Amino acid sequence: MAAAAIELIVEKGYANTTAREIGLRAGYSRAMVAERFGTKDALLDTILERNYERRIDVDPAPSATGFDRLLAPLDALYTFAKEDPQLLRAMFILNFEAVHDPGVLRGRIQRWLAGFVARLAEAVRVGQADGSVTCDVDAEDASQEILATGIGYAYLWIVTPDEFDVESTLAHWRNRVANSLRPRSGAHTA
Repeated sequence: MAAAAIELIVEKGYANTTAREIGLRAGYSRAMVAERFGTKDALLDTILERNYERRIDVDPAPSATGFDRLLAPLDALYTFAKEDPQLLRAMFILNFEAVHDPGVLRGRIQRWLAGFVARLAEAVRVGQADGSVTCDVDAEDASQEILATGIGYAYLWIVTPDEFDVESTLAHWRNRVANSLRPRSGAHTA
């Protein structure tokens, strides 16, 4: 059922996709979404949590440095783009649809983005404390910049898919982030 919902979201957008269409596309009855998930929003919640957020919000090893924790979601995003670009595009489309949805979708995306930025900022602070991230950056500013850049790349990929090499762009972006946050030799670390 998730695959059918994702296909329809890519084709029509979330707001224009009905629970009935999802059930029928999946080969079930019209009422299957309601029977299995309760609502289209509950299905959406499941799709976002299982198929998108878990793939980006990876848990590095407890012994990972702050630097490794900071780069883990960028590495996960690159792997996601390489392994399942159609699903990732669908999730980006869904995220951008939150702009026009004042209800459940927008609130959910806002909460996830806020948590994501908080986790990045915490990784920067941990990295500054363990010496793996330069002390020359503000944790909140760096995390906001990482998110904003990622959103910009997602937008370019959605609007110009034939002209945008998502894998190469994500690999270069990860390296730029890594290079900008590594302590400089001789620089002060915490």
